Amino acid sequence: MTLLVKTVVQFLLSHKRRNLFLIIGVALGVALIVVTQTLLASLEKSNEMVIKEQHGDFDLVVGYQTADRSVDADEIEVIKRMNEVENVSLFIYPYLNKETEMDMWEQPIYVGFEDEELALEHPFVSIAKGDFPKEGEALVSSTYAKQNELEIGSSIEMVFPPNGKKKVLISGFTEDNEALTNMAVFDYEWLQEATSNEGQTTAIMIKTDEIEHKQIVINQLRQLNHEFFIDERAEIDHERENIGGLGPIVQGLNFAIYLVSALIIISTMRMSVQEKQKELATLRLLGFEKKHVLSLVLMESLIVGLLSLLVGILLGLLLPLAFIDLFMDRMDVQYVELVFPWSNLLVSLGLFSLVILLSSLIPAYQASFAPPIVAYRGSANVQTLSKKYTITSVLFIFTGVVLFFINLFFWHSKSMYIVNAILFLVCAFIGIPLMFALCGKFLELISKWVNIPVEGVLAARNLLRQLKRNVQLSAIFTIGIVISILGMVILTTVKNETTEIIKETYPNDLSVSSIYSSISDGFPYSFYEMVEAESSVDIFFYTNEVVFLILNLPSNQDGLSDVILGIAGTDIQYSLDSGNVITENGLSSEEELSENGVMLTEETANKLGYNLGDTIVVNVSDNLQVEDKREFIIEGIITNADHINNDYRIFTSRKNMDDMFDIQTLYMVEMNIHQEDKGETVEAIKSLLQNPEFTNTILYDRAEELAQLEEQFLQRVFILYMAVGLMIMFTIIGLMNSAASSIKERLEELSMLRVLGCTKKRLLSLLLLEGTFLTGTVGMLAVGFSVISAYCLLESLNAQTFHALPILQTGLIIASPIIGAVAVLFPALWATRQGVMKALQ
Repeated sequence: MTLLVKTVVQFLLSHKRRNLFLIIGVALGVALIVVTQTLLASLEKSNEMVIKEQHGDFDLVVGYQTADRSVDADEIEVIKRMNEVENVSLFIYPYLNKETEMDMWEQPIYVGFEDEELALEHPFVSIAKGDFPKEGEALVSSTYAKQNELEIGSSIEMVFPPNGKKKVLISGFTEDNEALTNMAVFDYEWLQEATSNEGQTTAIMIKTDEIEHKQIVINQLRQLNHEFFIDERAEIDHERENIGGLGPIVQGLNFAIYLVSALIIISTMRMSVQEKQKELATLRLLGFEKKHVLSLVLMESLIVGLLSLLVGILLGLLLPLAFIDLFMDRMDVQYVELVFPWSNLLVSLGLFSLVILLSSLIPAYQASFAPPIVAYRGSANVQTLSKKYTITSVLFIFTGVVLFFINLFFWHSKSMYIVNAILFLVCAFIGIPLMFALCGKFLELISKWVNIPVEGVLAARNLLRQLKRNVQLSAIFTIGIVISILGMVILTTVKNETTEIIKETYPNDLSVSSIYSSISDGFPYSFYEMVEAESSVDIFFYTNEVVFLILNLPSNQDGLSDVILGIAGTDIQYSLDSGNVITENGLSSEEELSENGVMLTEETANKLGYNLGDTIVVNVSDNLQVEDKREFIIEGIITNADHINNDYRIFTSRKNMDDMFDIQTLYMVEMNIHQEDKGETVEAIKSLLQNPEFTNTILYDRAEELAQLEEQFLQRVFILYMAVGLMIMFTIIGLMNSAASSIKERLEELSMLRVLGCTKKRLLSLLLLEGTFLTGTVGMLAVGFSVISAYCLLESLNAQTFHALPILQTGLIIASPIIGAVAVLFPALWATRQGVMKALQ
């Protein structure tokens, strides 16, 4: 055993430079795994901290949106006892939806919170100065305080129906926020007593023990009382999902790193075994058995692998510490805290250790089975591409291409497109030897008509001399190109298509809609009136609608027979004033509409087959077995409906909806902001929506959605390019090792060329051309098949467009030969500096 260890140490020291490059190459793979997982964990942590700062550290609000109803004591106890609930906090709106009854419109909105930690997380309890209110105290906005000339410690009389007026001390001021200007926060129990609402609870804040348990709690709450209003805080979940979506990308990159590192280890250790053929054969002749040679090579590989693992872990931990601010800045993410996910890292590094072990077994096993005499004599210098492999590869590629065109023009199968994508990726790898052979044949053919330097022809032939080694290194380079092309094409296409979908679905800057369906509860029309007063905003409203079955549907272009149509009230006057309405009797005002007069868009009219002046007969009964006929007369066709959400709807005035169906609430309001700096207006609208009467609404900000989409895209592109960049470094390191080993083996041959008249310059050109052809031919092959594979994948995803990214393709094709030349440069320079006679001896 001692002799074996000494031999391993001697072998390691005899090739210090090559082993150093191997350690660096594999260590970069380990470092990339550590860096990407650390980045993801830090992103999630930073995102979570930002969410808590902006929205408060609680997960749900459950209860009611009116003071007429209360969560009873038994329900509160059940919620507190839920296993997944960590903490709860109760609050009360004593006059919510009772403002008219209690004559409270001129008073601030009263809300009572418990004096405990979770309550302080609610946006309403944002104390800028002072303390949380105790009994007989109130927390008010600084605006309210200025209006009433109040300071902390001042007293004011406030109305508490049905118990008259009470003196209240000011305990503090809330932060300057328009949403809080009309809020007054009180102690929960004191406000219950002051308003004669003892035992009443409007809603409950809930903090779960784990965010993953949130849906479990929601399900339990719905089972407890299906009438509960549950604020699931969906916008927060959406922000979490944006970061969580990086997880699959990171895992995919980790897999690619495992594969690349395995190829580096196998390729480099094969070089080592080939260089030590005579030494290993001599050991066999001196009595070493196969198992001893296997152990020798395996120990050497494992020592190098474990050193790589240690260096990679150290590098992976230091890089985030040194460059986390730069990483986060490039990803356009607010950085809060650096997080090392130790459990995930241990799993990934454990898998990497297994990869090192399995990769070391292959060259060790091959070395142990080499016959001593053959190994001592040395292997043949030239490897050839077998006819069997050539024929099989050509048939495979031909089959893949034929299946692709058959599917493209005849089958149109989504699953077959996935098969096509996989076949083309396989072609990118099995076609590597063919490209080497074609490169040589092409140059030989061209040389018959064009005077090509002999170095070019020799360099192309030399690609086949160490075919296995070159194929392994080319596979590493191919993986980098495949990941780059597939990642960028798919990410860009998905991003652009998502952008178009967002713009088509939400043609306006902002959209406020009810959290319920369009035929259910809406929100007050007062919201529209408040925003309409802002001159920089174009605003469009839609009332809650009524849906019905059309009874007299005419023949139409789409062959529709049964159609469910909806009717909603909207701002008909806007379309009339814009001149975008075709009318029969020259309508100029929505007041001129008949009691049952309606308008529909030109697109809907064409789909359904209706014309101006037609009558639409419908059944508005909830029971389809019972007919309750209504007739609507088409008095206008809207020709420009860019601002209208018109999917199978007809429109009338808000007054008609009230008269016909007693609908006075809005389902949706859409807005366009004219001014360039829209932020101030958006914030004002967000603040307005904080009023309790509008809490059953959702605000959709198209600009914010597009900005988030761009941010997600940049995050993924950054990680993708970081991984691809390191893989190219792997390739360069592998090529340098391969070139150095190959040049050492051919040093006698290269020196003979020098003796025969080859200058140092021409010898350098020969070696550089070898590296250029090695990556250049593979680069073209990988780019071509990667683009076709990306197209197939997008077709399987029903993508409407395909962004081939010609600039990226051209850049990779141009960069490919340059990378090969750079990798071979230093070993080539070393070869030109060797003494000719010494090398020949």
